[in-house]
Order: sequence, then C-alpha cells, then structure tokens
Amino acid sequence: MEDSPHHVHFDQTVINDGLHDNSIIYQVAPDGRSLMVHLGFLQIKRRYRIELNVPAQLLKNAGFQIGANTGFVVQDNPVPNLNCTLVEFNNQTVLIKDEEHLAVVVEFFAYKEKLVKEHLHLCGKEDASHTLELVLVARVLGKGKGTPMLRNGIHCIGVDPEEQESELSDWQGFGSAK
Repeated sequence: MEDSPHHVHFDQTVINDGLHDNSIIYQVAPDGRSLMVHLGFLQIKRRYRIELNVPAQLLKNAGFQIGANTGFVVQDNPVPNLNCTLVEFNNQTVLIKDEEHLAVVVEFFAYKEKLVKEHLHLCGKEDASHTLELVLVARVLGKGKGTPMLRNGIHCIGVDPEEQESELSDWQGFGSAK
C-alpha cells in the first residue's frame, strides 16, 4: 500500500482504545462554582452550535436547586457576551453513564486565532441567588491552518460573510495593463 507523504494516517486500534474519544472535556473548579469546558480545535470566523451535558451534581454542589427553577439563564450583565450566547438550558435531566446531566446549548463564535476563553455566568430563571460560571475554552486555527475534526456535540452552523466571500472569490487581483 502506497501512502502519500502529505497525509496523516492514524492507527484504528489507537483511535478506538477507549482513551482517545472525541468528547468535549469538562473540568470542575475546586470551588465547585465554575466549569471549564474544553472544546478542542475550532476554525476562525466560524459560528458553532455546541451541545453540552453538564453534570447535575455540579449544579447541586454549586447550590442550585434543580427542581426550583424551570430553566437557567445568563445572569444580567451590563456588557453582553457577543461571541458566546446561551441558546437553551432547561432543567430536564438525561442519564449518561448512570449519572444525571442537564442539556445545555450554546452558540460560540471563533472570532480570533490561538486560545479563546469565553465566560457565561448562569443563574436560575426563578432563583438567581446562585450562579455557575461556564468557561468555554477553544484553540482556534487561523485561515489556511487546516480544518479541525470537531468534537461530539459541536456543529459548524455558519461562516462569517467576509471570510466566506474571500474563500469563494474568483478575483485574480490587479494585473498589469496591456
């Protein structure tokens, strides 16, 4: 079998070993009031729909009474976050690996290259006394740096119009006049 020197090939036994899955990684802060969400690699000037499964125990540890709220919202902030918005967060739990999780949907815009951290401060719709900070972290690849394999639950839903136009343009630039 001939392999092209310009393509990377991964051994399927390594990919399917149970250690290298393609899941979003969650990391709870020691105080239990914030959750780091590692999204992996994304591409610049792309808008993503991210479906998260937040452990219900984390919310309980942060002081939330899940049954006391019909859902959760972004805490009032004088400067809204334009690059990361909460789309949906109700209090319906789902079982994943014998643990209760709450489904959260976030829209995320990868607006710059390198490391991007976006913060969402969430509180209950009816009881805003307790907050949970979601910190979404992504490595954003610049134009021409490749196309990342998106983790499970992350879907590209749009490309910035300026970026899309420049990729699809057939303009050849200024030429010499004859």
